Amino acid sequence: MKKYNMFFVAALMPVLLIFYSTESIGEDESMTASEVRVEGAVICRDVVSLDPVGSGDVFTSDLKKLMCFTRVVGAKEDTEIIHNWYFGEKLLASISLHVGSDNWRTYSSKTVLPEYAGEWKVEIVLPDGRLLKKIYFIVE
Repeated sequence: MKKYNMFFVAALMPVLLIFYSTESIGEDESMTASEVRVEGAVICRDVVSLDPVGSGDVFTSDLKKLMCFTRVVGAKEDTEIIHNWYFGEKLLASISLHVGSDNWRTYSSKTVLPEYAGEWKVEIVLPDGRLLKKIYFIVE
């Protein structure tokens, strides 16, 4: 009788594991949440043919304009990201950017006046506020 029970349990084990795995994936919020993530992001002087040019973390204020270039992966459908440009802790600009595929490059720009020399950051977020990446840089 014990051999029969062991055989029965062994035969049902794969079915039980599949059922448990399917249930776990369906109930786990992190598995059903958007898989959108930032694969790469830089502050740069320009974007040419969707490639960043002159990236770095220290820039001179005579440039007048800086770009935040972002490569987004994992979007299952059209969505958006937001570039929040901060000078110190003050939000200066919030720019919504379209993401149209699972491997998308996009960018925003910000005019940099000489009086804005100091510490900057760009927060890249989803519309629900979830932070994807922060980039810190200095304007001299």
